[in-house]
Amino acid sequence: MKWIGAVVIISSSFFIGWRKSKMFSDRVSQIRRFETALITLESAIAFGAESIETTIRSIAASTEQPVGNVFKCFADQLSASDQSAGQLWKKTLQQHAHQLALKKEDIQIVEQAGHKLGLITQEAEKRKIKHVLRQLEKQREEAIAAEQRFSGMIRTVSVLAGMMTAILLM
Repeated sequence: MKWIGAVVIISSSFFIGWRKSKMFSDRVSQIRRFETALITLESAIAFGAESIETTIRSIAASTEQPVGNVFKCFADQLSASDQSAGQLWKKTLQQHAHQLALKKEDIQIVEQAGHKLGLITQEAEKRKIKHVLRQLEKQREEAIAAEQRFSGMIRTVSVLAGMMTAILLM
């Protein structure tokens, strides 16, 4: 019976460590998804062929979850609200922040992309999005470095902590 308990403790500590380390890789992939979505938004702004809502809906359809869900909710709010796009973008990001593996700084950078959306000229919007993309690239590089540095260590430490706990309880 003790051995079964030890296996359960070690297994659960392994899965806890695995989930924590997965947050690092999720952060990198979500930053990449936001970068791709913002590049699409930038090109749509440059050509101006579609409305913001239509563009956001197409971005939502082509972007994986949970980032795609952020864009879908933003498009839904655009069609149902009288508030500015910038206010709705910030509100949407705040509502979905708990679903994302992004740090607070990452979310603040993404918020900047939609801050003046629809209120300034096309050229100013393009410059703003390019600036946000440069910042996101730096955040992605930082996230990759953190993933390489901490991901394996977290998994190892969690298994060792589980083994130590199991040994102490025997």
